[in-house]
Amino acid sequence: MVPAIARAIFSLSRLRGGKAELAQVRAMLEPLGCARGISELEGVYNALIESGLEGKVLIDFSVMSSFDYYTGLVFEAYAPGLGSPLGGGGRYDNLLAQYGAEEVPAAGFAFYLEQVMAALESSKATRPLRIAVPKGSLKDDAIATLEAAGLDVTGLADAGRTLMLRNGDVEYLFVRPTDAPVFVALGAADCGICGEDSLIEASPDVVELADLKFGGCRFVVAESAGTTEAVESRYRKLGSIRVATKYPNITRSYYAKMGMPVEIVKLHGNIELAPITGMAERIIDITATGTTLRENNLVVVDDVLASTARFFANPCSYRTNLRVGQLADVLYSQTKEN
Repeated sequence: MVPAIARAIFSLSRLRGGKAELAQVRAMLEPLGCARGISELEGVYNALIESGLEGKVLIDFSVMSSFDYYTGLVFEAYAPGLGSPLGGGGRYDNLLAQYGAEEVPAAGFAFYLEQVMAALESSKATRPLRIAVPKGSLKDDAIATLEAAGLDVTGLADAGRTLMLRNGDVEYLFVRPTDAPVFVALGAADCGICGEDSLIEASPDVVELADLKFGGCRFVVAESAGTTEAVESRYRKLGSIRVATKYPNITRSYYAKMGMPVEIVKLHGNIELAPITGMAERIIDITATGTTLRENNLVVVDDVLASTARFFANPCSYRTNLRVGQLADVLYSQTKEN
């Protein structure tokens, strides 16, 4: 039963559409004994369609809200071309009961006036599908992956100092991998490619859609060879050690899970110098082969996480631009086949 539930949860997160998808969800959940809420969802969807909103309503099981607050259906409103929702809301029958009153049915919503005004002022013209392509070590594989998905990538490999390149109805932005999540989250690009590490570090509001299986690397904790006893002694005496990294959020999360207080020093390069010069006891950095660590007499103390390239999208673009979902489906199918 547990594997079946796990498969259902995974499949649900990728399902979106209308009546056919609702029937698919019912068929998936009824054998597991948890299809009670589908009837309510079907009733709401049918009522919306009957009121003339066909083509404006999308059932999307990747929409998530606070489970402590909402008790039933949740919804979000989007306008094409904007990077964030116009508003949202849902059902919260337990709200009054939390303050000592009787439990009563309740629903509500809120709209963000700035977003509504931006939607009213935005151009009606449809812009090309805009993809953030990473520079650096991920670039060649990212281009090859997009080409295999059927996109015209002419000129991407030798773009030089060009920052944007348009081929037909697709426009490419060339960005640093660490910046790709920002461009996508704020709506400057509809979707993009970067390492999972960049997504974890930035914690952007994006929808991760496919593991592209290239650009493999790992995050490690490292220290100068032969210093383990000194590092542990410092921690026992002072209750903390100093850790240098380019990835403070990943580092903070790692040590928080261990319950170990650390002082984090953010650097932008040459992280290996920190323990060599005594500025920090340890580092957390990304490595593919470990060559740089060995050349600087550093040894791995622990693995933090493994990372590969990911395809991700702006939530609004994913839910209002069919091309984003279609590209995601192609890329996901490719990775499964490979």
